[in-house]
Amino acid sequence: MQIVFVDGIGGKQYMRSGLIRYFTQLGYTVTCFDYSASTQSLLEIKGRLQRCLREVGTRGAYFAIGYSFGGVLIRQLLQDCNEGLRKPDKLVLLASPVRAVRLAQRTNKWRIFTWFARECGMLTSDSVAMQGIAIPPIPIACIYGVWPWLGPLGFFDGFKIQHDGMLSVEEVRLPNADLCVPIQASHAFIPNNREVLENIHRWFQSTSVN
Repeated sequence: MQIVFVDGIGGKQYMRSGLIRYFTQLGYTVTCFDYSASTQSLLEIKGRLQRCLREVGTRGAYFAIGYSFGGVLIRQLLQDCNEGLRKPDKLVLLASPVRAVRLAQRTNKWRIFTWFARECGMLTSDSVAMQGIAIPPIPIACIYGVWPWLGPLGFFDGFKIQHDGMLSVEEVRLPNADLCVPIQASHAFIPNNREVLENIHRWFQSTSVN
């Protein structure tokens, strides 16, 4: 079985190395999609992701994991490309916002934010745009962190709300998902978290795919 892992803004290889190793050892073929939000337009990134999913789809069924902004990318692409693109049999939204991000709204006028995140970051700060990205009609797991010690959101909100250091629980939780699981993990390290990986694997195995 195939897995496509779509990284978040600024994702690094070491942040997903445990995920790749875990699923490869279980016999999955893992394709990682990354991008540079600071040098590539959102349209260009979505075009590259579309080509990636088309190529994977020609080889058969696959699961998708969208980490952080990667989940936004997948949802937007599946909404825009309803024809000729094989959808994943299951989608994991891993610490991925499903509504506007308060941290992005607070920093979207900071020069470092506009340089680093550009269009991708501005999208997450736009309440109307984020609300307009549909949840695709496929089985979805929502897995998110509730360990606030690492990440800039802690400087703003401390322990006043539940968050993973970057995103609040209210921004990532999807109550109607087929699986919705909070994990004691910070945002940057959740892709390599063993409990996360075991939950994903069990969910992938829970029903057969054609």
